[in-house]
Amino acid sequence: MSLLCVSRRQGKTINAARRTTLVVATSAALALTGIAACGTVENLSAAQKIQKAADKLGEQRALTVEFGFDADPEVLQRTDKSEDPEDALSPKAAKAVAKMRVSLSVQASKPLSEAGEKDMKAVALSLGSGKGEELLDIRMIDKSFYLRADLPKLGDTFDEPMPGADELPEGMGPLKDLFEGKWVKTDTDALKSLASDDGKSDEQVSPKTERKLKTDLKSILARRVTFDDQGKKDGTEHIRAEAPARALLTDVVGALRGVADDLPAGKLPGLPTEKDLKDIPHRKAGVDFALKDGALSGITLDVTQFAEPGDGIKKGDKVDLVLRFADPGKIAAPAGAKELPQGKKGTVFGMDPGLLLGGDPADVDELSKDGTDAASPLDEDEFKNDPLFRKEFEKQLRKEMDKQFGADWENGPMGDEIEKQIQAQMKLQFGDTAAKS
Repeated sequence: MSLLCVSRRQGKTINAARRTTLVVATSAALALTGIAACGTVENLSAAQKIQKAADKLGEQRALTVEFGFDADPEVLQRTDKSEDPEDALSPKAAKAVAKMRVSLSVQASKPLSEAGEKDMKAVALSLGSGKGEELLDIRMIDKSFYLRADLPKLGDTFDEPMPGADELPEGMGPLKDLFEGKWVKTDTDALKSLASDDGKSDEQVSPKTERKLKTDLKSILARRVTFDDQGKKDGTEHIRAEAPARALLTDVVGALRGVADDLPAGKLPGLPTEKDLKDIPHRKAGVDFALKDGALSGITLDVTQFAEPGDGIKKGDKVDLVLRFADPGKIAAPAGAKELPQGKKGTVFGMDPGLLLGGDPADVDELSKDGTDAASPLDEDEFKNDPLFRKEFEKQLRKEMDKQFGADWENGPMGDEIEKQIQAQMKLQFGDTAAKS
């Protein structure tokens, strides 16, 4: 299971149509914070409060944005669309997902509304559930990358088996620390191999394109959205924005497509198709904004608004998607982090793939003679074309066979059958039958 996402079984909590709805609706909610506008005096007052509250966040030099669920675990289980019982959301996993949270914190040398990538002094990302300790922590401070992942606890929390530190090969001390929830670190240069740089990463949206998009979105929101100031409760102001869901999101997607050709590559996220938009109901849907001390403190989207017959949603069910905004305090480098071991030149994070897979140090230079970047890595799509990973993967398979059937299994009565199983596994992993090492 990837450390940065929920496992396959938990990922099926909401069906495909609803997932599209949530992504687009959340994006629209965020858009409202920056360009709120409407036609009446009452609405203008509430919209301006949201605008000013969002602007106040941009004036800060540090910010935490937390995304998460506030849901009833029983509802998540009831609405789970998994057909395979093994993929169904267990009660334990449902409880964890219902309170799951992902936090991103940044610190910059100038106000965030003016800051670019070069102005970021520190970044932190974490994954947790409820009010307990973080299960995953990532920090980038100066030129160092820090990582801590409590895999046993992560697996226990989400009811998903995880490898233990005792399953790692000898000589991988820092990785064992990582698997046990201790901090490890490496230089941020090790991250460069994970990102493609086509020379366009620093391109900015032109002022003309930005003005056009902002004007179009203001016009859409003025036409479609109404704002209702619901007063204060416990020192927090609450404002509700409502709009016909499909009409609003169709208009917003249309505005984004209208400037797509003028945006730098990678600046426009994947947009929903017309078929996706047809899955969104016509009826009105609302987003709730919370403001504290004049700054935006939260956005809540009630997912049950988008329920259709057959989804299993009942009156009174609670499934909220929540964005929270806060001051992160100082993002500090963790004490006692161990340096990840260095492998040969070009290996990801300085880790030798051979050692990672339990074998001998791999000869990266030899396997790269054909021009292939043997150091690729952690990208699953690249594994299929990575000769180094392929070789080490097969070597590890054969070592497992040696352990189970003896070093001379190839000459035994089951030799041919075992070889077929190895090749079948190679085909499953790489898409074709790999030559025997």
